[in-house]
Amino acid sequence: ALIFDSLFDNYRGAIAYVRIISGSVTAGMEIFFHSTGNHYKVDEVGHLRLGRVKTSTLSAGEVGYIIPGCKEVSETRVGDTIGDASNRMPNPLSGYREPRPMVFSGLFPADADDYADLRNAIQRLKLNDASLQYEPETSTALGFGFRCGFLGLLHLDIIQERLEREYGLNLVCTVPNVEYRVTNTDGSVSLIDNPARLPAVQMINMVEEPIVTAQIVTQTEYIGSIMKLTTDRRGEYINTEYLDSNRAVLHYKLPLAEIIYDFYDILKSISKGYASLDYEISGWEKTRTVRLDILINGDRVDALSVIVHEDKSY
Repeated sequence: ALIFDSLFDNYRGAIAYVRIISGSVTAGMEIFFHSTGNHYKVDEVGHLRLGRVKTSTLSAGEVGYIIPGCKEVSETRVGDTIGDASNRMPNPLSGYREPRPMVFSGLFPADADDYADLRNAIQRLKLNDASLQYEPETSTALGFGFRCGFLGLLHLDIIQERLEREYGLNLVCTVPNVEYRVTNTDGSVSLIDNPARLPAVQMINMVEEPIVTAQIVTQTEYIGSIMKLTTDRRGEYINTEYLDSNRAVLHYKLPLAEIIYDFYDILKSISKGYASLDYEISGWEKTRTVRLDILINGDRVDALSVIVHEDKSY
């Protein structure tokens, strides 16, 4: 069975919405989750008909729900494969890739007493948003919170809005940044998504940043303004492709860190809303970055630190 959605019930635990690919699932049957290898005994199965309708068996081709009795919301991952524990299949169902976050930011409750509520809310959002990743984080300025990974800025805004609207939380969000690959002087390689974890300059041998291949579709009259914008954002020009007499596609290589924050808003502004942007990750490139610290009364505030290019640090 392939999990396509899931939810959490306070009394019944995690409930997986599934499509049965082969065989059948019945109440009392022992199943396992492919991603974790954990085994559970099925409490109940049923169909989805404007609600949950209990049934005795779900067979191949049917869509329904399974209540496996697991109390950890992290167990039912969207896209995971559920199998028969007594007849294990060697490989999970194909076609699912775990989403990789590209933008990272810290989420902290404005009131420190709301930390437990924030943790529970993020766990429940994670149920039907497999691309959301999080880990506990402690800041001397903001207290206890979570370092979260998002697909992009829109994804970050949606998660923050849902946490505030659906769960009544008041949140403080740190400046978004991307993940850097740091090679230390001892040869070890680490991925840094938090400016506070960037090693001292004398310990760093090389820093690499994620690069995207971007296509900007625009009317020809705005090409000059857009090329100036991309040059200011450390873009590397590839070529221009003319679709017709009025439209062109500009191909660029751009650092992801330069386009996640306000690049799209400025692009829309200078093109009067006509330009559009599409990009995909193409790899890593060596860069010169530094950690920019902000001091308040002479003390560094870790939550305000950002990683910026050396040329723009001043």
